[in-house]
This record gives sequence, structure tokens and C-alpha cells, in this order.
Amino acid sequence: MSWIFLSLIYAVFNAIYTTFNEQHRYNGYVLGIWRGFGVSILVSPLLLTVPLINSAPYYVILIMQGIMIGVYDSHIFFASAKYGSHSCSGFMATCVLITTFMWWGIDFRELEDLIQKPHLLISLFLILCGFSVSYWQMMKVKISHRAEKYLYPAVFALALMSIATRFIAIHGGKVYTGVIYYLTVSCFTSGIYNAIMFLRDMQNPLAIPKEISEETVPTRKELLFAPLKSGNAVWLIIFSTILIAAKTIALREAENPAYVIAMLLLSPIIIDIYKTKQLPHSPMSLSVIIFLGLLLWLVG
Repeated sequence: MSWIFLSLIYAVFNAIYTTFNEQHRYNGYVLGIWRGFGVSILVSPLLLTVPLINSAPYYVILIMQGIMIGVYDSHIFFASAKYGSHSCSGFMATCVLITTFMWWGIDFRELEDLIQKPHLLISLFLILCGFSVSYWQMMKVKISHRAEKYLYPAVFALALMSIATRFIAIHGGKVYTGVIYYLTVSCFTSGIYNAIMFLRDMQNPLAIPKEISEETVPTRKELLFAPLKSGNAVWLIIFSTILIAAKTIALREAENPAYVIAMLLLSPIIIDIYKTKQLPHSPMSLSVIIFLGLLLWLVG
């Protein structure tokens, strides 16, 4: 049951992550660069404390994971700056169902066990559907077709990342080893991805930091070092390290990665509680919490 507590930590720090660029409006690729390289460099000395993994497929998964992180990070950072964090979070509700079906297609044992217990399978499916629909209604998301199209890669990236994270955590041997390899290799790869995308983007940036005047087009150097000058790059690296570590361990211990993603979608409620200083009281918010409670009761 420790995965529930770790998933809650993941949700709290994800709330910081999804709202981070709503106010600062940094270039999304730049934040991906600082997050990827920063976390990797911070944790890299700990590679000396873990055994060397001699498995080519393991490193392939780590690199693929890094690319997916890069896609997810840049899309969320850009989208939160343009459309707001609530629009991003609301659209991610579909990720719970996508992750569930993807995992059942990979891990036949879990699906076979559920088929042997039809009442459990039907209950789980109804709860997941109820949770996703209630969450969507709670967010009351109204986004343009352009925003919807832009966020689709992030939805599928998160689903694939969750499954890949579970593979990395389990096949790394000890929990600690898997976390270290994720934080170093995958995060470094995500930094490379965002650096390449940042250099390829020859158009005007989609987001301009508040530290830079919007009346002038900032240079690449100004965009790149804006998070560092304000000190926000340091905070991004620190809370990202905690977020990834908690997520990796939770996904290793949970039976289905979708359960962790369901906990992750508490982030907007956590943000609202922080902003309003009040507990959620709307029917849809309570419905989300009830369905999540039923899910934890069913699979816990």
C-alpha cells in the first residue's frame, strides 16, 4: 500500500510541475533542458553506488523513456503557458483509461485474473470510467481544436512513460538502482531532446518569460538563461527529482500503472485547495474523490 502514499507525493509535486510555467511563461524547451540535464547532473554521482547493468534492451528503454519525457515536458510547459494548467490537467483525464488498456495488452496475467472474476473486472471498469468522466466534468475543460491536437502527444506520452517507468524500476534490480538509472540516463536523454528541439525552432518562441520584455523578441541566450537568473531552474530541478523518484517507486509497486495516474489527477484539486484555502465541495469534485476512494478500496 506504500504506492498510494508515494502516488500522493507524486500528485503534490505534479501540481507544482503543471502550474510552474503558468505564471513564469518560459520557453517550454528551455525548461525541458534545465529539468533534464539538471536532474541528471545532480544525481549522476550516485551512479557510483549502484551496479552496472549489462542489458542493451534496458538502456534502449531508458533512452526511449527520455525521448517521451522530452515530448511530455515540452508540451505541458508550452500548453500551461498558453492555455493554463487546468486545461492541460483536464485533458489528461483520458490518460487513465488509455494506460489501463495499454497495460492489460502488455500484462496478460492481470487481465486473465480479472476475467476469472467478472464482477471485479466490471466494477473496476465502471469505477475508472466514472472517475475519468467526473474528473473531466469537474475541470469543465473548454479548449480549442488546436490545443486539443497539441496535447494529444502528451497524453499518450504519459501513458507510455508510466509503463516504461515500471519496466525500468523492476528490471533495474533493487528499487534504488532503477531510480538512479532513470534520473541519470532518461533525464539526460530528455535534456538532449529538448536541446535539439530548441535549436531547431527558428520561429518566434511560444512563450516569453516575464523576466524578459514582451515588446522585444528575446535572443536564444536570453531564453536559455532566464530560468537560471530568476533561480527558478534550481527549484525545478529539486522538485522534479523528488517527483520522479516517488513516481518510479510507486509505479514499481502498483499492480497497474493506471492506478498511479489516477492518483496523479488529484493535482488540480490540490492546487484549488492551496489557492482557495478550502476543501473541495462541488458535486463533481466530491464525485472524483469518491470514485478514487472506490478504486483504492478495490485494488488496495
